[in-house]
Amino acid sequence: MDFEEPGKNKRFKKMLLAECQKEFETDTNTKIEKAVEGVEDEEERQLKADLVKKHYLGHMRFIGELYKGDLISIKIMLMVLPQLLEGNIKEGDMDEEKIECFAKLMTVIGLILEQQSASLRDIGKNDASERLSECWDKVELLASKKNNGPMISNRIKFMLQDLLEMKKNGWTSRRKEESAKTIEEIHKDAAKEVRRISSSVSRSTSSNSLRAQPTKPAVDSDGFVEVLGSGRGFSRAKSLGNLKMETQDNQFENKSKPSSVSKQLDASLNQQTAEKPKKSAANSPSSVPENHAVSEYLEPSKCANKAVRCFKEYFVSGDANDAVLTLDELIGAGTEGSVKRAAKVLESTILMVLEMKSEEVKKFQEIIMRCYKEKKMDQSSFSEGLYYPLEALQDIVIDAPLASTHLASIFASFVKGGAISFDYLLKSSPECFRTDGEAARFGVNVLKSIGDDALKAKSSLDVLEQLMTDEDKTKYASVIDMVAS
Repeated sequence: MDFEEPGKNKRFKKMLLAECQKEFETDTNTKIEKAVEGVEDEEERQLKADLVKKHYLGHMRFIGELYKGDLISIKIMLMVLPQLLEGNIKEGDMDEEKIECFAKLMTVIGLILEQQSASLRDIGKNDASERLSECWDKVELLASKKNNGPMISNRIKFMLQDLLEMKKNGWTSRRKEESAKTIEEIHKDAAKEVRRISSSVSRSTSSNSLRAQPTKPAVDSDGFVEVLGSGRGFSRAKSLGNLKMETQDNQFENKSKPSSVSKQLDASLNQQTAEKPKKSAANSPSSVPENHAVSEYLEPSKCANKAVRCFKEYFVSGDANDAVLTLDELIGAGTEGSVKRAAKVLESTILMVLEMKSEEVKKFQEIIMRCYKEKKMDQSSFSEGLYYPLEALQDIVIDAPLASTHLASIFASFVKGGAISFDYLLKSSPECFRTDGEAARFGVNVLKSIGDDALKAKSSLDVLEQLMTDEDKTKYASVIDMVAS
């Protein structure tokens, strides 16, 4: 199998893919034999064998990440995956280590692989989808709970069952996978721990201050202690001996009462504590939007990455409320930097859906416009978020022919929802977009998506007329003729 793709002469990529191919094609047992050569201690031999297997699993994940980064094509991946499931299922002749590699690899690339296969199927290329279906048929047979299923270990069977469940749940794992943390994440965790401890100490101090202060017991004429608050006249629960002990305790408490200097210090501290809320009133939770009082927001690019993952999960699960809530938490409308965060979220998610089906584009529009109507996105972020998709549109169309139609539909939904005006195409869009010869046609598609009333509006026709190039004016006698075409 050749991991290289023809027509590309990038040296580093060539060397990287060649090494990946070499690692993939080298048999694991051969590596183990080489690693344990000359080692006599059984425990050490087992340790080295486990390290080789762990290394091979890590290599599978690395190949998956290369695929996600567009360094390996879907064609190559669909050649790799069936090889990991090779063997005679009926006779139970299966390589469990390769099956485990398949499971690890699919946890990395499953979502993207399914989406790309579906996109290719929509344009009439069924080969990828069929190959992937064959793989899943094998996995379901291997993971079968029936007694007459293939003979594989329970560990591998449970692993495949988890993989199928993950696929069913939109490629969301039940268990959060632990990974190395960045220094920034470590600092954030440390700050949260400090706040948690401070809060705990504060609650403890407050609780101690509310404890009832002991009072000197009342003694009747017989020398017995009166129980205050009791309906009976007296109680013999406390004898005169106990009274002596309590009297000693009270004497000790009297000795430990604060001096006048301590009282002055306490009064000073109380005064400072009372003044603090006044000084911090401007920064209190009431001065920022609801639900965003104590949030720490990510930088725009990280918000965008999380938003892309959010939409991918939403397209599978269909949970609109969860998607809106996630975007709200990422953007924090009305807080500092929210416009930049929302703009980057819009830019990245628009670029993502331009390569998807019309169904996903429609779902995307519904979520974005709901966020706008519920004031979870600032209006000014829309113009900034649309800029780069319009600028790069002609390049995107080369790989995704429906990108222009999708973007026109998205732009139309923004115009209909009041998030942006149609004359943005003339006044604020990228210059390269206005001069590439397709701006007027794009505008026509936008108006057709909006509806007949928009096609008849004079203001809209004026914008289209100014977007028309000399070639457009030669081809069409008027802007009305262009709209009618």
